[in-house]
Amino acid sequence: LAPRCQRRNAQVVNARFFQSRVEPRVVEKYREKLEKKLKSEGVSSFDELKEVYKNKISAVRKEAAVPEIDAVLDATATSAPPPQQHAPFNPPPPPSPIATAARSVSSAPPSVKTLSSYVDVDKLLIHNDPKEIELIWRARFVTDSSSLCATMPKETHLEMAALGRKHPMFLLPLPRDGQGVEIHLLQWTFPTENSSTVIFTTLEEYKLKGEFAQPHTTLTHHLELAEEKGLVLAQGQVVPDRGATVSQAQFLVVALQKFYGAIKGPETERRRKMLEMFSSGDEAFSVEALIEEVEKPE
Repeated sequence: LAPRCQRRNAQVVNARFFQSRVEPRVVEKYREKLEKKLKSEGVSSFDELKEVYKNKISAVRKEAAVPEIDAVLDATATSAPPPQQHAPFNPPPPPSPIATAARSVSSAPPSVKTLSSYVDVDKLLIHNDPKEIELIWRARFVTDSSSLCATMPKETHLEMAALGRKHPMFLLPLPRDGQGVEIHLLQWTFPTENSSTVIFTTLEEYKLKGEFAQPHTTLTHHLELAEEKGLVLAQGQVVPDRGATVSQAQFLVVALQKFYGAIKGPETERRRKMLEMFSSGDEAFSVEALIEEVEKPE
């Protein structure tokens, strides 16, 4: 799905560090309301006002917290270590009800599109050569600059889906030139018997909004041709300005394939072990080791 590139000297940087500071114009916009609030509360400065509302602010932040993600986010919030050094990592706790829910999705939401939403399935079935089917499938999205598409053997998808059901959530690091590494969360769902979907979200977005977090990339595998043609068609969509470009989404999809069995090699067992360690909350799970694994060329 993407050109394979080698990146080096990446450092862990918490996603929250990519947020921009509050501009002075924002303060000016609400200054009048703030000054009225100062008078109504009988305080003389903004610092005193924040102190008055300290408990309320703390309660709101606590309410918005996502325990399973907190452990990972806090672990990557430390200063980036010098090259060749490995920062200690406090592993996430065992899968919470959020992870359990990801395994049990069985009904198709209205937004889920079937293969027939994109192509005439009956006409596609006429072709027996997998290469012809792939050519037709890719041609369908050639003018859509924000789309991803691919085909894979049925057996490859079966292995990926089996691992996806067993390990429905995982972290993937995304190197950003000159800015270290940003952590992303992937989640598997199985909305219909003929499809599986993987959504990618920045860890910070998921941390802030939990189940209401908006993914930047959605990748769906269509199984309608799997039995007769032995082929699974994959289609993805990248939402602009939501945390990843198309090329970055391609990088994440390749990483997905590495850990969920589509790309095999000497590292396969080690990558499988990382999935198991993350899902079980194993203390030996290391973000630094994960970054190194993702960056390795095939």
